[in-house]
Amino acid sequence: MAISEKNIMAIKLSQLLQQVSEHPQGSKQWRRAMHHLLIELQNLPGLLKSSHPDYLDALNQTWEKVSRDICCEFQPRSKSLETSLVHWINGYLYWRIKDLYSCNVKTSLSLDIPINKDGEQKILIDILEDTGITNPILNGLDRYIEQLEQEEIQCLVIKILDYLEKDPQNHLKNCYYPTNPHCHCQLISQKRFLQEPAQTFKQISQDLDISSRKLMNHWYGRCIPLLQQISSNLGYRKDNSLFS
Repeated sequence: MAISEKNIMAIKLSQLLQQVSEHPQGSKQWRRAMHHLLIELQNLPGLLKSSHPDYLDALNQTWEKVSRDICCEFQPRSKSLETSLVHWINGYLYWRIKDLYSCNVKTSLSLDIPINKDGEQKILIDILEDTGITNPILNGLDRYIEQLEQEEIQCLVIKILDYLEKDPQNHLKNCYYPTNPHCHCQLISQKRFLQEPAQTFKQISQDLDISSRKLMNHWYGRCIPLLQQISSNLGYRKDNSLFS
């Protein structure tokens, strides 16, 4: 049976992690193995992105953290090693990106803050005027803030997915179908949002030995409201739900 490309990547990542852990940190063999591991990790799909001019600084801090602590801190938390690595890396990268915006989003934005754009030092008002917007102070700034809000949402989604994975207070696990304790909201959510590829409700109903009708009633009647409450507690404030 042919090995899929995803399985090949999982095997390669596992081998590189093993090689890194076998050598003393800082040794020549360790540096060589870590170099190859970082190359693979940087190409993983799903890593958080940002258009902030200092995003690369946040990314470099993250890779420093990865090289320093991956052997002692990283633990696979799903069947997919690739997914677990992305979640672990994003868990640190999220806060580094958030730090970039903490000074100029939570307080009023200054239109003369220096920004490095395309290798040229400019101020924010110049960049907004370059867009050709007639009223850069209002329209351009609104667009800039909207972009930052979208990036905040992307980072928040990572926090929510991490909650689905860990369920620290067992709120999701304790919300199960009355006659089937295995059919709980955490497991259904993981199959829907964390598993690759995501399972359909038909597949989940077969796995959990429950009818599709009962599964759907439990999902939309109890799991979705609970997930909405959890996402709200984590900071999600939009009217539209993240879950369906």
